[in-house]
Amino acid sequence: MKADDILNASVQAMKSLLGPESVTAAIKRARGRDNETNVALLDTYRLQINDVVRSIRETGEPHGIIREISIDLKDARVIRYLKNREMFKHTFSDGIERIDPDPASIWGAIMISPQDEAEYSG
Repeated sequence: MKADDILNASVQAMKSLLGPESVTAAIKRARGRDNETNVALLDTYRLQINDVVRSIRETGEPHGIIREISIDLKDARVIRYLKNREMFKHTFSDGIERIDPDPASIWGAIMISPQDEAEYSG
C-alpha cells in the first residue's frame, strides 16, 4: 500500500473517531500552547492514550470510549497522531507492503509506537 493511501486512511479514521470539528479544535489548542506544554501533555497522557487506542482496536466501538475521555486526553491523542504521522512519512515514504488496509488498523498502528507496544507486551 502506498504511503499516501496509508496516511489518507489514518486521517479518515482519526476524523471519524473524534469528528472533524474536534480534530480541528484540538489542533488549534495545540498551536496555542508552546512546544514544552504539548510535550508535557503527551508525557502525562502517554499510557492513557495507549489504553484508549487499544480499547478502540479491541472493542471496535470507539464512540462510547471517546465520549468518556477529557479534552486534554483528546488533545494529547491528536498531538501524538500528528507527531507519529510525521515520523511515519519519513520512515515509510514508499509505503508498506502487506499492510492491513482497514483504516482503524492503520490508525492504531500509527498511534502506538513500536516502543510503546514492546513495553506493553513485554
